[in-house]
Amino acid sequence: MPALPPLPNDQAPKPQRVSALATLPLFWTLKGRRVVIAGGSDAAAWKAELMAASGAEVHLYAPCAELGDAFLDLFARGAAHEEGRFVHHDEVWHANIFAGAAIAIADCEDDADARAFFEAARRAGVPVNVIDKPAFCAFQFGSIVNRSPVVVAISTDGAAPILAQAIRRRIETLLPPALKRWATVAQAIREQVNMRLNPGAPRRAFWERFADRAFQDTPEEGVEARLVAEMDRLAAHRPATGRVTIVGAGPGDAELLTLKAVRALQAADVILYDEWISNDVLELARREAKRMLVGPPADGSRDQNRDLLIALARQGKRVVRLHFGNPTDVEVTKLEGFGIAVEIVPGVGAEPRRLEPHDVPIGMTEPGQWSRCAASH
Repeated sequence: MPALPPLPNDQAPKPQRVSALATLPLFWTLKGRRVVIAGGSDAAAWKAELMAASGAEVHLYAPCAELGDAFLDLFARGAAHEEGRFVHHDEVWHANIFAGAAIAIADCEDDADARAFFEAARRAGVPVNVIDKPAFCAFQFGSIVNRSPVVVAISTDGAAPILAQAIRRRIETLLPPALKRWATVAQAIREQVNMRLNPGAPRRAFWERFADRAFQDTPEEGVEARLVAEMDRLAAHRPATGRVTIVGAGPGDAELLTLKAVRALQAADVILYDEWISNDVLELARREAKRMLVGPPADGSRDQNRDLLIALARQGKRVVRLHFGNPTDVEVTKLEGFGIAVEIVPGVGAEPRRLEPHDVPIGMTEPGQWSRCAASH
């Protein structure tokens, strides 16, 4: 029997998992850390409040005469975080203030002062930000949506701060206030989840149900005990096989994918996709999902693709077969013949094509084994 030709994914370069980033988003723990701030302006006060709300010990260097009303009000209110605190030094900043600092921030009137602060902090090995002077910033601040411990930050790399604020307002309306309480519950039960549920499908199934609930309900009294009971049910029930979702990408525009298609991509363990699928579509998938470029049916790899889907599903994987255009019911019928749970998600703008009489495979000897199929598939 002649060997099958190599699949396209053995030859073609694979798409990037992440598109180019202007900056790298990071979340940095500052609890109990020393932060240096220079300048008594209202802008510096906002940064000081933000640092203290993160649990930092904020050391402010500014003469009393230069402190604005925002700082005076901030000192009167105190830090939002129980570990945050303010220490005021009635003097201008100098080169000796950076020792042991996690971050250094300044509000400087001119570029000469900004450059001096920036270089002094860099010599001390301290990440530095000079407010509203991007040339003297080693890091940037974004607009923040606060549902702590859930925190969302938005950055436009300084190109359009007003746009970042507009995005923040949109996100604020999407995240229910109860999300903060659900996140606290998640912190409380995380260790129990790790002990009771194995990594992979059972654990992810629990957290997916948890996330769905977080966007619909408010945590009620005794919710932790009920969640533990749900963990035990998932631990006891371990399905032998995974499932396959056949997703139509329609014309290939990521903005035209249905919400159901996006949810399938974000829940997948493995994604098998056509060469016509764009990087923008694949960007919507779960980062950890394995992506495999497979050959089109026209090159004789139809059966090979089907066998791969079956093998992955029998390993307990959630598999997405991502098609350009729309999938057909023939694929569903074949996979179901092997006892594989299959769902079909049509692309935008068209219904999935129904089986026609000439499509029905004949000569089946065992489930899923066909002697002849319609050549059009």
